[in-house]
Amino acid sequence: MKSTQILLVATVLLGVLWPRASGAQNAPPRLDVTVDPTSITLGDPVTVAVTITHPLDTHLIWPDPVELAPFELLAMTVTEPVVDNDRLRSTAELAVTTFELGELTVPTFLVQVVSDDETTDPFSLSTNPAVITVTSVGRDDSGDIRDIKGPLTIPFQVITLLPWVIGIVMGGAALYWLVRRYYFRRPTSETRPAPPPPARPADEVAYESLLALELSGLLTRGEVKTYHIRLSDIMRVYVEGRFNVQAMEMTTGEVLAGLRTTGTRSDVVGRFRQLLDRCDLVKFAKHRPEPTDCHDLVGLGRGLVDVTTLAAVPSPNTEASPTQERVA
Repeated sequence: MKSTQILLVATVLLGVLWPRASGAQNAPPRLDVTVDPTSITLGDPVTVAVTITHPLDTHLIWPDPVELAPFELLAMTVTEPVVDNDRLRSTAELAVTTFELGELTVPTFLVQVVSDDETTDPFSLSTNPAVITVTSVGRDDSGDIRDIKGPLTIPFQVITLLPWVIGIVMGGAALYWLVRRYYFRRPTSETRPAPPPPARPADEVAYESLLALELSGLLTRGEVKTYHIRLSDIMRVYVEGRFNVQAMEMTTGEVLAGLRTTGTRSDVVGRFRQLLDRCDLVKFAKHRPEPTDCHDLVGLGRGLVDVTTLAAVPSPNTEASPTQERVA
């Protein structure tokens, strides 16, 4: 008896639930559209949510791209389908915006429902049009465009100018003090720079340099080339100081030509040639004379200083003394 009752209850339940389950599975797909918000200002984003309920053995094909003019699609997010009462629920969220004013309609688009086993033809669903009101930024309640506001005025107060006036006065006083201190101050004996010492006579410098070269011991150490280079430089410095001929920057030929322009006697120019040529042979031609043959060069240089020093040159208005007759 109990087995019969249980079988009867199971039959009744199967008869009640089976039609409901098969009916839910075989129900047509359904599409819902929600818009949030429905009223925006120019350029604000709007979310359009499209939800589709479809059978378990089907999947959706969303349009790519979605044409939504006069709206612009900012982003589109499609979520994974979820099971809801023996059916699948798929959702796509579209973020859109627009830069046109008025009541604008979001255009419809198609979504295809395709069976997984491809035994039935695809089924297309169309979204419902949605109206969105777009208003301008800066519009007042009357709908008129607001007038352009004039520039703001800065309130004037004397106290705001006081720091500037003080700064200008102090800056002017500092500038006046600096001008008086550094430009109009009379030099005194304490601040007046000492005059430079008078230049030493060229012959005095040459005599000291020749003596120092003679006592340097270069020839004793076998530094013949260094000896000749220093002797040539001493005589060239003397020519610059005595005759104002830039001998340190000239070749030997140019030095001799410069001496001739000063009225120096030809025999004296010849003695300068002899000394400078012997130095150039060692400096440039790699000539290596014996040290004993070089001692007379200092004497030759000292003799040239003797006959060309200013004390040995006769004045144009005086008779030449026996000593002065040595120089032309």
